[in-house]
Amino acid sequence: MERGASVELLSRSTGFDVLRDDAAARIDGADAVVEATGRFTTSRKRATAFFTGSTRAISAAARAADAKHVLLSIVNCELPEVQGYGYFAGKAAQERLARAVSTDIAIVRTTQWFEFAQQTLERMGAGPIALVPRMLIQPVALNAVAQVVADVAVGRRGGGMIDLSGPERITLGEMARRVRPTRRIRLPLALPGATWNAINEGALLPADNVEKVGPAFAEWLRTS
Repeated sequence: MERGASVELLSRSTGFDVLRDDAAARIDGADAVVEATGRFTTSRKRATAFFTGSTRAISAAARAADAKHVLLSIVNCELPEVQGYGYFAGKAAQERLARAVSTDIAIVRTTQWFEFAQQTLERMGAGPIALVPRMLIQPVALNAVAQVVADVAVGRRGGGMIDLSGPERITLGEMARRVRPTRRIRLPLALPGATWNAINEGALLPADNVEKVGPAFAEWLRTS
């Protein structure tokens, strides 16, 4: 709204399924479409099927409407050392497809959002215990990401690929310890395998020249 644009949300909550419904009909007349679809899964097969299916539908709809296609993705999801985690493999396949089939594409990639800590406690919780995977990350505030995505969508920012991160490195365990109080006991979880070893050692950390946006985690906790 503040950028002079009107926004329509299309999601399951509004009765739209990107894999089943007619995306071209729903975004007819749009100047830009932001693809921020998601499905929580660790299966490479399911993640790849979902994300590439979503992008095929949105890309075709964007081309039909002569609209810009803005894809939200993840920093470093394409690295070989993290392909063993199905979600990242699916996002990497989605990026490749979007670059191949979309005529006007901008990819905004971010590190993990601050909300990831609370989501982990909910997804990995069982009774009085929550398991928190060992991860070294440089998370970012979702609101700061949204500002950049909006600027790209309305043409205030260009660039085919934009990588964003927050200002500080932190472990997921430390984030989980500092989020809102919970009765669950947080237990660190060291997952086996080369992929998780790489993630624990910083494979998801952004390069030093990646654009840093938004507040530090502690400030976000105070104000959110």
